[in-house]
Formats: sequence, C-alpha cells, structure tokens
Amino acid sequence: MPVRPPLPDTVSPPSTVNGWVYDDEASWNAHVWTAPDAPQSVAVFDHFDEVAVKAIDDRVQGFHNRAPVATVDAVEDDRSASVVRAIDKAVDWMEAISPGAWKHPAVNEAVFDPPPGYELTHYYIESREVIVYYHREGAHEGQRLTGSTTADGFEVTAETYPYLVVKTWRCSGNATVALAPWDYAHETEMVDVRNPPDGCGLDIALTIARDYAAAVIGDDTNPPAVGQANLTAWSQ
Repeated sequence: MPVRPPLPDTVSPPSTVNGWVYDDEASWNAHVWTAPDAPQSVAVFDHFDEVAVKAIDDRVQGFHNRAPVATVDAVEDDRSASVVRAIDKAVDWMEAISPGAWKHPAVNEAVFDPPPGYELTHYYIESREVIVYYHREGAHEGQRLTGSTTADGFEVTAETYPYLVVKTWRCSGNATVALAPWDYAHETEMVDVRNPPDGCGLDIALTIARDYAAAVIGDDTNPPAVGQANLTAWSQ
C-alpha cells in the first residue's frame, strides 16, 4: 500500500491542473498527476533530506526515467509544510507545460521504432548505462533456467536467442549490440553480433542493431527513425 507524503489536514492536492489529473491509485509513495492521453506523470516524492518534484516518462524503466523539476529542503519538524511547497512548485510546472508537451531530455525517441522483425520490450535509463531490449516477433519468450548463469548448449540463432539487446555506457558512449536467450540476461549469457565503434553512443548503436536485423530478415521494410544516425555519417 503506497504511503503519500504528509499534508496538513486542511490541504488536499489539486485534482486537475492544466489537463494533468491527480491519480489516487498511483503505486508510488508520492503524490502523482498523470497525462490522460500521454505516457507521462508528475510526482512529488518525500526523500530523506528533501521533497522532490519530478517529471516522468512512463514508457521508460529505471530511476533515470524521472527528470528533476524542483526540490524543497525538508523541514524535519514540519515535513508537511515542505510537501505543500513542493506541490506548489509542481502546480507551477504543470500550469506552464501541458500534458504531452514535455520531452524527457535523456529519452531517445528512436528507441521506440524497433528494427524490422522486432518489438520493443524494455527501455532502461540508469545512472551509468542505457539498456534496450527488443524481442523477435513470433519467437518464444525465453526464460532463464533455475540456477543458470549461462546459456551453454543453446545454438545461437535469432529464434533461440530472440532478444536483441542494445546497451550503451552514458559516460564513454561505448556500446554493445548482442543477442540474448531471455530478457534480463547477464553479460555471460549474451552473444555479440556487431562490434560498434568506440564511443559511438546510442544513435549509432541503434542503427547498427537495425542493420543487423535487416540482414537477418533480408529486408529493412522500415527505414531508420528520425534520430537514428546514418552509419555513413559516423566519424571519430
């Protein structure tokens, strides 16, 4: 059962703000407003030393799907007052930005246009890395054997390894394009299928993954999305 940040008995969060709608059933320990027609949320979280307002892209997993909007120092002997001030900042932000108008600065829209023959299953943005999982359409959904940490004995094909994984390190830009037999795969369970250039970043890695999928399928019926870099444009 979620626990909402404390408010004075006489104060309630606004039910609607500029099209954002308060979500009484949100599963987070936060006050949450959602965009009815867009996968976005605004939330007020009560952390140890501050009350934070964050805008969230609900299509993305990982703690960095939350972009900071504002913070208020937490007053230990009157935390509810800090929460009220944070809600005021959230309201100011929502009044200025209507649902669907906000774009998460770390989210790459090209991720949502899968390579041919694949569908997006997971998009994680973590502090150090970005991980994207695509699943081969029509293939089984692999599950790790109990106690297994490798996929020894599996013949490596696009069917037995139905997940196409694109991973980039956010600092260096180094990337991996690999196949995995199941989601949430360990590094030892993946098989690299392309060798992206050092420091290429997510745009190039996505295009390399698309190039691999097109070679496997035999045809790229869907051209690269806006934001997926042309391989010929890459230079060190």
